[in-house]
Order: sequence, then structure tokens, then C-alpha cells
Amino acid sequence: MALAASGTISFSDLRDEFSPGSNTSISFSDYYLNGSKVKPKAGDNNATHLGAGIPTSGALDLSDFYSKAIGYKFTISSNATDQNASTIFGDDYDVDYPKIITVNSGVTVGATSTSAYAINVPSGASGSVTIENAGNILGYGGSANGGAGGDAIFAGSACTVTNTGTLASGGGGGGKGGDGGKGVVALNSVLSSFVDEGGVPYGGGNAPANDAPSWFNAGTTPGYGGSNNLNGAGVVADRKWGGVNQNAQQSGSVNTSWGFYTSSTSFSGSLSNRGPFYCSFQLGTAATYTMSLSLSSTYGSGYGTPTINISTSNSSASQGQGGGTYTNGAPVDLAADTTYYLVGYLSGIGGGTNLYYNNFNFSISLTVNSVTAAGAGGNGGVGAGYGVGAGSGASGSSGGTNAGNGGNGGSGGAYGTSGSSGSNGTDGGGSGITFPAEAPTLKLIGGSGGAAGNYINGISNVTLSNSGTVAGSTA
Repeated sequence: MALAASGTISFSDLRDEFSPGSNTSISFSDYYLNGSKVKPKAGDNNATHLGAGIPTSGALDLSDFYSKAIGYKFTISSNATDQNASTIFGDDYDVDYPKIITVNSGVTVGATSTSAYAINVPSGASGSVTIENAGNILGYGGSANGGAGGDAIFAGSACTVTNTGTLASGGGGGGKGGDGGKGVVALNSVLSSFVDEGGVPYGGGNAPANDAPSWFNAGTTPGYGGSNNLNGAGVVADRKWGGVNQNAQQSGSVNTSWGFYTSSTSFSGSLSNRGPFYCSFQLGTAATYTMSLSLSSTYGSGYGTPTINISTSNSSASQGQGGGTYTNGAPVDLAADTTYYLVGYLSGIGGGTNLYYNNFNFSISLTVNSVTAAGAGGNGGVGAGYGVGAGSGASGSSGGTNAGNGGNGGSGGAYGTSGSSGSNGTDGGGSGITFPAEAPTLKLIGGSGGAAGNYINGISNVTLSNSGTVAGSTA
């Protein structure tokens, strides 16, 4: 407490102020400013010296000590952020001399992040440290989606806090809403980039010139007689070929129905007398597709089993996602936007069999079960903190057909209050599938709200006197 501003000051008053608790005799010369009792102030000390004005030499009079006091006082008279006592008092922070930080009424001191403090009293202080708050000391609010609120005061050294204003930690951020579950819907995949690989693109005109890819060796496949000719050869005259949807129809011969055909629900091929089929394509949906193969003959036996090989390479069989050999009714897992090469032929052919008077057909259905996107959970609101009010949670988004909706985000907490948890999403529905991902799936649980911060962190180092308002907890 400062000495009297007027009237009588005794030598014992000097001793009680500048040498508290001492009963030693008084030497007036000990009380010069910058002496042993009224210590000097370091150049980087931003506080006010409460003994400023006391003579540093020469004659002393008791009136020189009117309104003087021991200590350094730093008054915060306008809004400020991230105050650090070590920075405020500079080289005097570890000097055994009283230090006072005063926050005036109507003034707010705030933290600018949850890793900062409105007022930080780090370790290493010497002498008493006092915080006198008549204004507002506020922590930073927790981030959206469950961030914890920040602390208002950190006490790493012993200090006294006298609060007649508001001392509040940041509120916790609201929890994120849970995502909805994925759904499943039946749809027709888009077929694109369909190419008659064995026909028109390579031969020019009507006659196919490159009927099978390099890896298919008709010379080692019984019944093919060494010829990869799409139209057949030898015993039976060449059959007519129609290309894709009859876009490259050949003249003459027996039948006009052999070729590739595409629609919104399937793509297929039909040929007679040898083969093989050879085409490429892309699909717009990653899904499990259904393969249908058939062979009918009007003459002889031993024509073998209709077989399809699918590869992502035109020089190697069965390569890449979905690559493999398939027979009638086989499920085929194919990725989206990937070029596949399809080769259809007859396997297990009886020795010496000539492949004529047969009809070999394939079809791949474009009707598939596809995963639909789940609704996303809404973001939680930010917690109340310095410069920011508590935010409301955002609404979750709607899911696709049969998919679950996202849950709403939780609201941010008020000063010293935890954020609300986000709402749960809703489950997805539809048929179960295993490619490209298992669906439908269950909802996700909404995220928990963030915890509020502490109005004092390091309470074991603090002597607290409170007649104002506090919000939050201590640690």
C-alpha cells in the first residue's frame, strides 16, 4: 500500500513499506531511489516504478515519500492480448521486488489462441507477483468440431490474483455431426469408349485385320486351326461381320446379325464360326457386373466352353482390377474409368473339332448396385472466447439415394462451458454389396464437444481473492 499523500509520515512507515517485516534500525540514506531499499528499475522493465521521484542523492525529507510505494506496477488501460509478465518486467522479473499487473475496469485482456494465455506468469519470478483485475481476462474459444477452450491465466510462479471483474476461460467447440451411412442404389452404368479392337480400327474397310490380341495364340488352342480370323476360315466360308451396332457391315455371306451391340442396359456380341471376340470399353461405375455366355451349335459336338478374358492390357491376359477369366453367370468386379480389353473364345475344345455351324454370344449387364455417398456431418460451432461469441453448429448434408443423412454439428460452449456434442448421422440402406466397398453402412456417432478451458491454470501457485465473476475451471 502506498504511503500517505500528505500529512505525517514516520520512519517506521518507511520501514514498513520498503522493508516489510523488518525490525532493523532505519538509516535514511538507505531509502534513496535506486538504493538498497528502493531498488532501481531495469531498462527493459515496462512497468512504472512506484518509488519514482524519490531523490537518488542529497538531502532527503519525509515529504519526498508522499504517495510512494514499493514495487513495479504495470497498468493495462486499453484492450490488450497475450500479456507475459516476464516480458512486462524484463530483467526485473527475477529480482526480489513486488510486481503488480492491474487491469482497469472496462478493459479486456484476451488470449489470441488456445495455446496462449491472456496473462502468462511463467516460472522464474522472484518477489511477489499480483494481478488486480477490475476488467475482463478472457481465454480463447475452442475450435469447431470439439476443440478445447483456452485458459485465461497461467501461473507458473507464485502469485496473487484479486478479481473484482470477470475472469473466464474459453468455451469448448461444438462436436462435429456424425456422417450418415453409405447407401446402395440400382442403376445403369454408363458404357463409353467401346471399340471393335479386331475390326474396323485396324483393318480399314470391312475386313478385320487384327482379330485377336497378341497373347491369344490360335495355333495352340484346339479347334481354331491356327487362325485368329474373326470371320472363320477353311471349312466354312467367312461369316458376315457387322462391327459395332452394324456400323461396319460386311457385304455378302450368310448372316447380318453378327457383331457388337451396345445399349443403355447392356453390351453384347454375337458371332458364328470361330471367333474370337475382341473389343475394349470403359464403364462409368465401379461395381460388380454380371456376365452371360452361351453357345449353340447345329452340327457336331465338342465345341468347348464359352470363355471371356478381361484385362487392362492388350498384350497380356487377365491384368489389372477385374482382370480374369470368366464363364457364364460369373460376377465381374470392374473399376470405373478404366480401359478393359475383352477377348471371347471357346476353351476345352475337343481335339480336331472344327468350329463351324455354332453361334457364340456374350452379354454384360450394365444394371448394377452402386454405392451412394453418405451425407456429411455438420461442423460444430466455435466456443466463446476473446473476440468471438459461441457459434451454432451447422446442419448435416443429405445423403444420396438410400444413403444416410449427416448429423447436425453441436453448438460451441459459452465462456467456461463445454461445447455440445454433434448429432449422430442416420444409417444407409439398400442391398448389400462388397465391391468397391461394403455397403450399406451404419451411421457415425457425432463427435463430443470440447472441454472448456481453465480460468486459472496453475492454481496451486495462486492465492485467489474473488468478488467478481469466474467462468470455467482451474487446474
